Amino acid sequence: MTPTTNPPQALEFQCECGAIHGVVRESFPPNGRRLVCHCNDCQAFAHYLDREKQILDDHAGTHVYQMDSSKFTISKGQDKLACVTVTGGPLLRWYCATCKTPIANTLSSTRFPFLSLILSAFDQGKTDAMLGSAVEHVAIPSGAGDPGKVKTAGMAGMLWQLLVRVIKARFNPELKKSPLFDDATGKPLAEPIKLERSERLAIDEKADIYREVLAEAQ
Repeated sequence: MTPTTNPPQALEFQCECGAIHGVVRESFPPNGRRLVCHCNDCQAFAHYLDREKQILDDHAGTHVYQMDSSKFTISKGQDKLACVTVTGGPLLRWYCATCKTPIANTLSSTRFPFLSLILSAFDQGKTDAMLGSAVEHVAIPSGAGDPGKVKTAGMAGMLWQLLVRVIKARFNPELKKSPLFDDATGKPLAEPIKLERSERLAIDEKADIYREVLAEAQ
């Protein structure tokens, strides 16, 4: 009897206002990576959207799933996409322009077929069932309070995974496809917003206060 491969699993995405619909299709077992990032830039994005309570956990961490960009598709609402760079660098942070629901983080070109899906808008039970509940943490010192003994992810391993994705995409252009970029030009579908220095400073001040509140509550 010929063994059969497990069919891909599907996890649906919908922003709060319903303008954007999408789906994640992943193999079983999944080959992406679940992380909780406590870095200042992820916190800044949450505060930029005024959604820190929805996005950040009790230790100011953002739960994400790093995956191949081609495994995420958007069936409705690409014209409602918006993105911002909170540092002025190449990392773009995507969200719904209408309701400010976060979607994902990417690099600025499809040369890097990488997508870090932000999981706050997904059903936690369905997410755990499809992607597993085990997570690794990064940038813990920038978070709030003491998360205790948690598994940490090394930067070297994360960079290696990105390099592997880049190499695979050179031999398989289909892997470069992303619902957030134009297939022909490789450019983002929304013009990236760049924060002024004064805007970022105001956001960081807000984030400092929020971390203090989280720490006091623990």
